[in-house]
Amino acid sequence: MTRRSLTAILIFATLLVAVLTLINGINETTKGGRLIGFSLGDDQSDLTISSVISGFPADLAGLEPGDMVISLDGTPTETLPDILGAAATLIRGKPTSLTFLRKGEIKTVQVIPGAPLPWGSLLWGLLAILGYTAVALLARFRAPDGLPSRLLSFFSIAVALELALPLSIPWVPNWFLYREVLFYLLTGLQLGLELHLASVIPKRYAWFDDRPWLTRLYYTIGLSAGGITALLSAADFFEIQGTSGLADFAHAAMNHVVLVGWGLAVVTILIVQFRNSITPGHRNQALIVLSGVVPWVLYNIAESFARTQEIDFGAWFDLAQPIVLLLYPVVIFIAIFRYHLFDIRVAFKRSLVLALVGIVVIALFSAVFEALSSRFGQIEQAGPLQVALFALTMLLLGLLFNPVRRFIQRVVDARFYPEKIAQKERLAELAANLPSLGNLGAIGRLVVEEVTRVFGVTSSTLLVSDPASGLLLSLASASDEPSDDNDSSLLLESSDPGIDQLRLARRPLPADILAAASPALAQRIGTVGAETATGLVNGDTLVGLLLLGPKNDRGKLTTEEQGLLRMFSHNLATVLENVRLFQCATYEQLTGLLRREAILEALEVEIERASRYKRPLTVGMIDLDHFKTVNDTWGHLAGDAMLQKVATELKDCLRTTDQIGRYGGEEFLFFLTETDLETGVRVAEKLRAAIEHLPSPVVEAPGLQITASIGLTELRLGTDPPPTATDLIRTADGALYQGKEAGRNRVVTAGS
Repeated sequence: MTRRSLTAILIFATLLVAVLTLINGINETTKGGRLIGFSLGDDQSDLTISSVISGFPADLAGLEPGDMVISLDGTPTETLPDILGAAATLIRGKPTSLTFLRKGEIKTVQVIPGAPLPWGSLLWGLLAILGYTAVALLARFRAPDGLPSRLLSFFSIAVALELALPLSIPWVPNWFLYREVLFYLLTGLQLGLELHLASVIPKRYAWFDDRPWLTRLYYTIGLSAGGITALLSAADFFEIQGTSGLADFAHAAMNHVVLVGWGLAVVTILIVQFRNSITPGHRNQALIVLSGVVPWVLYNIAESFARTQEIDFGAWFDLAQPIVLLLYPVVIFIAIFRYHLFDIRVAFKRSLVLALVGIVVIALFSAVFEALSSRFGQIEQAGPLQVALFALTMLLLGLLFNPVRRFIQRVVDARFYPEKIAQKERLAELAANLPSLGNLGAIGRLVVEEVTRVFGVTSSTLLVSDPASGLLLSLASASDEPSDDNDSSLLLESSDPGIDQLRLARRPLPADILAAASPALAQRIGTVGAETATGLVNGDTLVGLLLLGPKNDRGKLTTEEQGLLRMFSHNLATVLENVRLFQCATYEQLTGLLRREAILEALEVEIERASRYKRPLTVGMIDLDHFKTVNDTWGHLAGDAMLQKVATELKDCLRTTDQIGRYGGEEFLFFLTETDLETGVRVAEKLRAAIEHLPSPVVEAPGLQITASIGLTELRLGTDPPPTATDLIRTADGALYQGKEAGRNRVVTAGS
């Protein structure tokens, strides 16, 4: 068959599973109102009660195992379909008569139908159906087309169809017969498919290729066993002479021999495959699938033993069936996710996996609740001690729910999403280390480098807000393709719609949303190629803006990554605000340089040290040329941006032992420790050239450029008394004035 035909069959089967599951759900909700609470044996013509559920209507009415049902609601019952038909007419809470034979005596009792819905078993059954359906679709649409993926796909959908078969469909006559025939045919098909599938997990080996007859044997046994049992069931239903005993024998053989032998054969084949595997990955695939099959085999053996020995394991054993069945698709998902079974490569969203974990935990606690309810019986019939014990157990389950869910989530994260844990830990470590850096420049550089690396983006830019000017100043940027544009500042008013949106959202936003709200932001976002913007908000104040470029794999930030970025941005906003408040006492707010008082104090200390130890010291004054023209032409915000850009460049050009501060307006004072005048001139020329070649720091002012004049002097040793800071500044300022008179954009030394 072609791939298209197989896909069409699978889609049809999937839709059929969905319809049958819906019918099952409707039946279960209505069946709960008709439930009486007893079970019969396997023989359809033997209506002897095999078990009675404690606390259910049958138990409350006095029915016991061994009683034989004669009639229900006035309808004579000779076979199981008769009982099912009569039960379909029952109404919750409405008394009905039930006649039975006990030790040769006919008795009639009043039964009040109705029982709570078995939410635990319903959830587990639904999970099992969804699990097998998901595996089928995954193997069909995400795996390379080949025999293994086809086998996995059709085996899984066959199991899903079997699990979805309703016990009854009121509007379909003789549905019980159709269901039984379909059940055995699907079981036989599954037998052949699973044996064949086990023989190719993780791949086909020589022992299987050398025995082509094995494939025919698998399907012959499976389809023959299922087909013969289905045929005899139909013959028995239509009361064909001589088929009743054969049908009973076929049912017993199917349940006690074929199913057990099938499971043992699958386990044996997987062990052989495991031993033939050479690579660790293949061994792990075989071992993981084997771990999901073994519980199912053990369950079948236990069930067969219980039936033959007439042992009742209780309600918990019935609840275990869907759980055991669910293990197989779970281990298949693990084999795919961790070891790429059959070369299926797929990434499951962490949020989806954690949601499924939550559903599984709910189903597990629901199942435990049902088992306990069955064990304790009806509360109104229980004694005080029993009620207290039941209430205590329910309280304990409630207290354990969240811890159990969180524990399972941690295990899932550790086993399947280690990169997410590493990502979270790196951001937490980064946030913890930022305050120790002490200054905004170092913080900015580290933030953009780590954010680019942690989130796998092509670029990131950090801008901080200057409350005095309303300017967003570029603090640092990191990019796979460095560009001067990344260092541009942004002129934005605090009332800008984009700023308001960031402040109110307090979470990462797509860049195009902000661009639509703010033309100024749109220009900046377009310049750096940002795809995500995060406002750094402390209280109600926008402290800064973090722009992230596209991811390296061209994907989008996941929901989990957006959550991590949001939490990190809150921490970063707090750190930036605290550092800025600390620096306000010593550093000038706009430029980040030392304040006038601070630089003068530092210069006095250095003069005293240099004079005492007779060490060279050079002092300089810098004045930006025609800076008033900059403010008049481009505006004061552009002027502030240029001052910030110049200050950053000056700091970068000086050593850590040198000091520089803003003396006033567009003037800067600096001193070079352990530096004579000749060397100081070379450093000053470096500063002058750096300022001259600075690109415009504002995207709105592309033609903005500036130059600077610098005056230098040195500390003359041996003078008595030694010069003061004021003396050296006056001398350097005189040299600066000479430079201005000589045409600006030059370095002049005192006395030259």
